[in-house]
Amino acid sequence: MIESKHFRCYYKKEFPVDEYGRPGGFYSLADLPIAKYEVLHRPGVVIEVEESNKTYLVRDEEKHHWEFWVPKDDVSVGEIDDDDI
Repeated sequence: MIESKHFRCYYKKEFPVDEYGRPGGFYSLADLPIAKYEVLHRPGVVIEVEESNKTYLVRDEEKHHWEFWVPKDDVSVGEIDDDDI
């Protein structure tokens, strides 16, 4: 069995947000209008690295079904996380 390492991180990405500053639109079940677009800093886990494009596949720590390809410059990588994610 191949052992893989996952790294905890913080990533920043532009999201549509509601009037309370929470991710809105397709990222929310609440029926609130999008107030603006804002760059949010969120905790995540690096799942995959694409060296040729200098991007990371990041899974959101709070919303586990959210996965995004994020530019390397927008990800701050931390410690190794060997727990099940």
